[in-house]
Amino acid sequence: MRQTSARPGAAVMFRAVLAVMACGLAAGCTVAGAPAAAGSPVGAPFVYVTGKGGTNEISQFATLGSGALRPLTPRDVASGEFPYDVAVSPQGTSVYAVDDLSNTAGAVSQYTLNPATGKLTPKSPKMVATAGIPSGIIAISPDGKNAYVPSGKAISQYRISPATGKLTPLPPRMVAGAGSPIGIKVAPDGRYLYITSGTQCLVPKGSKGSKCTASAKANTVSVFRISPATGALSAKPVQTVATGQNPQMITIAPDGTSAYVTATTGNTIWEYSINPATGRLTPKSPAMVAGGGGPHDLAVAPDGKSLYVVNVRGATITQYAISPATGALSARPVSTARTVPAPEAIALSPDGKNAYVTSEGEGALSQFAISPVTGKITPLSPATVTAPSHGSLGVAVTP
Repeated sequence: MRQTSARPGAAVMFRAVLAVMACGLAAGCTVAGAPAAAGSPVGAPFVYVTGKGGTNEISQFATLGSGALRPLTPRDVASGEFPYDVAVSPQGTSVYAVDDLSNTAGAVSQYTLNPATGKLTPKSPKMVATAGIPSGIIAISPDGKNAYVPSGKAISQYRISPATGKLTPLPPRMVAGAGSPIGIKVAPDGRYLYITSGTQCLVPKGSKGSKCTASAKANTVSVFRISPATGALSAKPVQTVATGQNPQMITIAPDGTSAYVTATTGNTIWEYSINPATGRLTPKSPAMVAGGGGPHDLAVAPDGKSLYVVNVRGATITQYAISPATGALSARPVSTARTVPAPEAIALSPDGKNAYVTSEGEGALSQFAISPVTGKITPLSPATVTAPSHGSLGVAVTP
């Protein structure tokens, strides 16, 4: 007997077509129109982008199945003056944005995140002051219990309420940084904090470079111990090492054994091995690889196989392969893609399949697909989505 497959009736087929049409453009659906996996909120992961001075807002987005973004309704929530970095708590229930309020003061705006809808609601109080003018960056500890903000020549430190997600300054309210703190990152095990410090090193035409040499001494990475009981930082760094000219951001591999630092003026990416027991840094060999034109922000793939770097002057995002044996970077990028002009910050989706890059000068956000096999970056369609009109600085994705 020949086996035949049953064909659905016309009414069933019609309902199926309607379902696919309804799902096709909805957040949380795949390209083929299938719903998101069970247990994931529709539209997750959610993405947040800060709009710099002039708009003073945070734009909120849901993701489609391809990773492409669509704005939530409302698209924007108000922030403090000139928001820079934005971070999501590891629990996915709070969002924090660093505000440069003036030439003398700063704050962290704090929001409650609805995990089901992705929408933000200001907490009460809306802001918590920083101990000085913030560099704009914030780091949250992996357990979600503490937050750290480089401020002036110090680091502001906070306790995060496990019940409400609200920030409270730790005693002491701050610890002295090394030089002018810029980028900041907490190790995956939460035991150490790493912070870059430096000054812009510019040599006037005809100069012999003495001023540049002097300021280059301030280009460092410092390591602070974190108290397991309180989350407070050690009063002084346990180590400070040299890095490239005009260091910017720092990131750490998921296994906690390697750190990478962008040095914009030197157009280099510095790489270090981390001693998990002591947190101390040792330059790899080679100590640096060439950047793609003003490297600024960077992120390691969740699987630890690739490093993605945003290049300001090159207006590109570049992928470097990471050696599984040593954590060293490939000497050259293994893939490169164009971004909108003046790219600033990068965030990866938790599954490592997408990347999002902000632009300081354009009202657009670049969005990319990442190959799960090779890590290669490819622009999505569309390649950009509308972002705050005055440009955007920070970007964060829910876990």
